[in-house]
Amino acid sequence: MRKVFVLLLVLLLFCTACGSPDSQIVTATAPPMRKSLTVEWTYSTPDAQWESQEAVMLTPGDAGKRADIYINTNDLVQEVTGFGGCFNEKGWAALSVLSPGERDAVLREMFDPAEGARFNLCRVPIGASDYALSRYTLNETDGDYGMDHFSIERDRENLIPYIKAAMEHRPDLRIWGSAWTPPTWMKTNGDFDGGHMKDDPEVYQAYALYLARFVEEYRTEGIDLFAVAVQNEPRIETHYPSCLWGSNQFETFIKDHLGPLFAERPVDASIMLGTLQEGDFWTFPSLLNDPDVNKYVSIVGYQWSGVYAVPQTRKEFPDKLIYQTETECGNCHWKDGFNPDRPPNDWAYGVYTWHKIKEYFDAGVNAYLLWNMVLDEEGKSIDAKLPWPQNAAITVDKDTAEVTYTPMFYAFKHFSHYVQPGARYVNIDGGDNAVAFLNPDGSLVIELQNAHEEPRTMTLHIDGGAMTLELPAVSWNTLVVPD
Repeated sequence: MRKVFVLLLVLLLFCTACGSPDSQIVTATAPPMRKSLTVEWTYSTPDAQWESQEAVMLTPGDAGKRADIYINTNDLVQEVTGFGGCFNEKGWAALSVLSPGERDAVLREMFDPAEGARFNLCRVPIGASDYALSRYTLNETDGDYGMDHFSIERDRENLIPYIKAAMEHRPDLRIWGSAWTPPTWMKTNGDFDGGHMKDDPEVYQAYALYLARFVEEYRTEGIDLFAVAVQNEPRIETHYPSCLWGSNQFETFIKDHLGPLFAERPVDASIMLGTLQEGDFWTFPSLLNDPDVNKYVSIVGYQWSGVYAVPQTRKEFPDKLIYQTETECGNCHWKDGFNPDRPPNDWAYGVYTWHKIKEYFDAGVNAYLLWNMVLDEEGKSIDAKLPWPQNAAITVDKDTAEVTYTPMFYAFKHFSHYVQPGARYVNIDGGDNAVAFLNPDGSLVIELQNAHEEPRTMTLHIDGGAMTLELPAVSWNTLVVPD
């Protein structure tokens, strides 16, 4: 009897270990089988954007049929914070060629929480970005360590009107700030473009105060910034506003200057470790292993190749929010030998953007942002060497005032319109062209792409039910399954 008891105990312990989180084997329990439901369907093709397709039925009891995609709505991962883009001066300049009514219609299409793309999370530059009208910072008074001459007067000309016009449609819009360059007197080259951040405690403290003042002054304008990022792409020296930082400088700045100052004043805003353009976890992201950095940082911001560092960041620091902060721009013209004449804002770029959104959410981000939301038809930056044309979701022709909602806009809207803040990413089985989210209201959002030149029939299993549909050729599709 003793031997039998010991054997049973060993088996029990073995089974318990196999089911533990440390075993890396996690099986989601199956949710209750759904009843027969009518599934809403919106699609876009190169010739027809944002069209309603005839609804399909999700029918229970047909789960024995082989499917292309399997979805279990109990298999949930990260929460979604939202979608949006960046307010830039050149965007407001493009919108300013429109009449007030026309401009308001464009903003409604982006921000309206009922019918628009429902942007709810946006970024604003702290000083000039590469899509400012000219180079500037908010304090160019050399040696003003106390920030006596700090001023957001320049922002009142373009950025603040742009933000307030958006907030007319989305009063609960959440906004964070991002610096492309500190004041020039804080840098080794004394210039807006390139150079290194000075490794000087007095400069660090002045820059911390600079960022704090930005949050505080914007609040006097009725714009409640919830976070700031230390530096845009700290490892790239460019011919537009930029600044190089070493990871050791980031560490010192956050734990000895920015974090303590934000806590002392107090500045009611989070600190973003970002925005990081490289996929190397062991440079900046691993700084969170230092508890004196970790305690001050709430968000990690990635863009471009940063996607490759997202999974490890999610694994090592599950309590942190992770944002994709800037979708790739430029219509991928570098893939044609850096050809600036490649047609901008075409369907192929929309496809590329759709896949980037999927790629980043698959990796584990909580939010996804466009770069420029609006530009003129040329889309040129202030890069001193190569003012390369970049994409925007919406373009406005500066001569004719024609407004174009680009394929990228609709690729993005398929996600942002339907995926609610607070939704959960759903792990799915099957399909390189599918991604799903479970909304707080219980509705299931399924995003599907058919990249083929002919229609494609697909069968989906969802919580014990099944449905079969024929995706239009070359299309993006959103299915909404009610609770």
